[in-house]
Amino acid sequence: MGFAKGFNQVEAAAEKVVRPIVEGHGYSLWDVVFIKEGASWYLRILIDKPEGISIDDCESIDGLINTEVDKQPFVEKIDYLEVGSAGLERPIRRIDQIYASVGKRIKLKTYKLSEELKAKDVKCVLKGFDGEKVNISGEFGEAELLLSEISSMNYDDFDDFDDFDEIMTEV
Repeated sequence: MGFAKGFNQVEAAAEKVVRPIVEGHGYSLWDVVFIKEGASWYLRILIDKPEGISIDDCESIDGLINTEVDKQPFVEKIDYLEVGSAGLERPIRRIDQIYASVGKRIKLKTYKLSEELKAKDVKCVLKGFDGEKVNISGEFGEAELLLSEISSMNYDDFDDFDDFDEIMTEV
């Protein structure tokens, strides 16, 4: 997967147009994703707010975003525009999202097995990030991984991680 330092051209242009709308309505912009699925290209605007995003929140800015995106030269590349919640298990795809996620519970997957983790898929807390390495803690203790070793990271609500609070007090 790799982690992006910035946006591709369409994402960057869309981000510039939609950020003022999103933030002007009291939401935060988590991500702008321009992705091909099958034969179609999707532009996804993922928003958030502390108490979570509802369908009504998405609908409240969908028309405004659609109107502004329709005026842009990149609109011809887009087949579908979606405005949605970043979600409880939102992907962490960008460097700035890693910094913003320090202290959060995450699911982390590595490309290969690591001595420190004993598994390629772990639930943990993102304890720190220095631009190259992430520090995590969980049932395995503490570990430090190069960003290049990580295939994906997502938020996790840890519903199935019963001993989380106990583990975190020990670390």
